[in-house]
Amino acid sequence: MKKLPTLHILNGDASVTAFSAAAIPGQVLVWREVLSEGPALGSLPEDEFWQKRQQYIADAYGEDADTYRQKVLSEVHKLEGAGAFFEVVLWFDVDLMCQVNLIYLLQRLQQNKPTTVSVCTPPAPKQIARMEPGELQQLLEERRPLSEEQLQQVKELWDLYAGPHPLKLQLYLQQMPLPLPHMEAALRLHLNRFPNCADGLSQPERALLQFIQEGAKSIEDVMRKFWQQDPGYGYGDVQLKHLLARLQPDLAQTTEPLKLSFFGERVLEGYASFTPKLHWLGGAEVNGSSNFCFDSDRERLRESS
Repeated sequence: MKKLPTLHILNGDASVTAFSAAAIPGQVLVWREVLSEGPALGSLPEDEFWQKRQQYIADAYGEDADTYRQKVLSEVHKLEGAGAFFEVVLWFDVDLMCQVNLIYLLQRLQQNKPTTVSVCTPPAPKQIARMEPGELQQLLEERRPLSEEQLQQVKELWDLYAGPHPLKLQLYLQQMPLPLPHMEAALRLHLNRFPNCADGLSQPERALLQFIQEGAKSIEDVMRKFWQQDPGYGYGDVQLKHLLARLQPDLAQTTEPLKLSFFGERVLEGYASFTPKLHWLGGAEVNGSSNFCFDSDRERLRESS
């Protein structure tokens, strides 16, 4: 059977307008999941994996099941036909959210066997959604094709990210060169989302609280400061509001003008430690009795003492 020319996979609806303006030929699949957030359990069968994702998206962001099936699962099912294309080109930015989605998709495509799998990633701080047509056309010309060996390595990365032992992922990052240049930085940001050994806060959580401590009075102010300081996570307003809600009311009041609680001030000053609420980072469960914490002095994840 003759193969279709090209399938382009875009990360989110925000990229569609810019991509359409570039008039690049081929079919388009829009990826709308955020696998960097919430449970991504590689041990689960396919159906259960997506059921757990659907439940997380509903609980965290209030999206109903029908919308999830229409916007997310319908696109997931289209991946089964990727082998019908001569080339699949993935358009993803450098941030953590994009790179985790990219890792999942590359390992998934490794199973579907299109003839060529290529990646288009602009250098930071450029974003695909904000690029001009000529820039996107040039990015396509400079795309990186991945070998079968590189795709197999991405499969190993996904298994580690979606597994219960993040120390194994950290060891892999220390010992192995990664197939694409932005994956290591993104996955190191993932590791510093684990609770700090000293105060129980992740790096993003600490940043949000510090902005409030420094005088940010509204959620909009906090988000704006976060985007300026920490663009590498790729968080949008939905993710940041969800993250802040996990800290309220224990560490910060829930109403504007925002203010730290007494306990929040003690935690930031190093006199108290926060017990994280139950959540997931990839395949690892995080709660008050987690086995892992991030040692900021050594800048690495370690077992909790």
